[in-house]
Amino acid sequence: MVIDDKRKAVHEQIVSLVTQDPGLPRKGPSVAFWQEPAHAISTIQSPQLPTEVDIAIIGSGITGCSVSRTLLSNPKLRNKRIALFEARALTSGATGRNGGHLVSPAAVDFAAVASLFGAEKAAEVTRFSFRNLERFHEFVSTLDDDLRDASEVRKVQKVMNFLEPATFEHFKDSLRQFSAACPELSDQFKILSAEEAKAKYKFNESAGACEQPAGAVWPYRIITGLFAKLLKENPSRFSIDTNTPVTSVTYEAEKSSYRHKLQTPRGVVYADQVVYCTNAYTSHLIPQLRGKIFPFRGTMSTQSIAPNLPNHGARHSWSIYHEPKFDPATGTFTFGLYYMTQNAKTGDFFFGGEKQRLEEILVSDDTVVPTLPSQNLTSLMAGTFKSATGEPLKSNPRRIWSGIMGFTPDGMPMVGRLGKRLTGRPGDKEWAAVGFNGYGMDKCWLVGELLGAMIAGEDVTGRLPALYQITDERLNNLMAPRDVPARLFRL
Repeated sequence: MVIDDKRKAVHEQIVSLVTQDPGLPRKGPSVAFWQEPAHAISTIQSPQLPTEVDIAIIGSGITGCSVSRTLLSNPKLRNKRIALFEARALTSGATGRNGGHLVSPAAVDFAAVASLFGAEKAAEVTRFSFRNLERFHEFVSTLDDDLRDASEVRKVQKVMNFLEPATFEHFKDSLRQFSAACPELSDQFKILSAEEAKAKYKFNESAGACEQPAGAVWPYRIITGLFAKLLKENPSRFSIDTNTPVTSVTYEAEKSSYRHKLQTPRGVVYADQVVYCTNAYTSHLIPQLRGKIFPFRGTMSTQSIAPNLPNHGARHSWSIYHEPKFDPATGTFTFGLYYMTQNAKTGDFFFGGEKQRLEEILVSDDTVVPTLPSQNLTSLMAGTFKSATGEPLKSNPRRIWSGIMGFTPDGMPMVGRLGKRLTGRPGDKEWAAVGFNGYGMDKCWLVGELLGAMIAGEDVTGRLPALYQITDERLNNLMAPRDVPARLFRL
């Protein structure tokens, strides 16, 4: 009875946390290794804040960059003025704080998605994820050599290591369903036994593993570099104003044009259309989305290992899986997923994953790096691999930071036109691409391109998964905040 009462109290705590106002991105965020040194335009501002723009984009992560590029390259919009606003430094949010892992979780998640939405829609989401990764690499191949080299974009083989037999069996069942629904993708996965995984990859522990194609990138460098390129190519049509948070959006119906009023600490901007690429912070500006998108604080690190492990960063990346665990006595939750890439030049590891108290997870403050996940990442990093000599490995954290992801109750991004139901404003010129549930790298670039196409008036039917779209039907059926504890925390 005591445990049941405790779980009930925790359930109510989660519901309260996911429905709160996330506020604006905090000043003085923890320093991510990716963002050192800062890009030359990291704090760029217009000499004078624009007063009227055709399209205002809020948020400077990978989605905001993709939307910007798509709009600027569309011939139909060649005379349109586009302005981007960022609350802090350029690309200082989740894109500049993540694991740098270009990988699809489709095989791991397929069974869960299919159980909720059916195999056909799960397959549509899966194919989109793989198309996004192909499209990102395809686009990167067109960039200047200097930017490609600085961004360290590379294709690798990801190794998923499962620590428990039950977790491994759940994955294999999900992979079977995935392979049946998407047979053209099934040959990209190779199952390894526990003995094979330990021998080939020197894991200390393994119940089995799976190899799949993936990629890695220095996310901050490539997105800030692309923004600099867009500014250079479109000096009269595109502006970026960092350290300029949009604190409110209202609608002035009496105006004949540019009716959306964006309030910032530096002044007012009027826009014809507004695009929200604000992820976890979206519901601060769109209160009707509270509970439908909410923040989740993750922890990332860069660590060196002694004695040195071989540098496989140009060939491999890794993920570690175990069953999610919640301790009701302490309120501590272990998410069950850790992810790792290795710098192909220095050998340093980028390692992230969550073991935190609930009140330290469902928050939007990335200025804080809690002690528990920091200690957990350090100890896990040291215990993941065996050294060549057999002596214990020791981890040396070079930097540990936090970042805020945007989650949704149904686990799917929210992409498309917002409409009066959500904004409370007349007109149909507000758009969003938010809520990537911790896996933006396999979705954001192509989502941004398709949202840009939608804003330009194009029909994207068949190109954007139905589960991603903002529709009345989805809003009516969207899992309530009260369902979040069961879906996300297994409560």
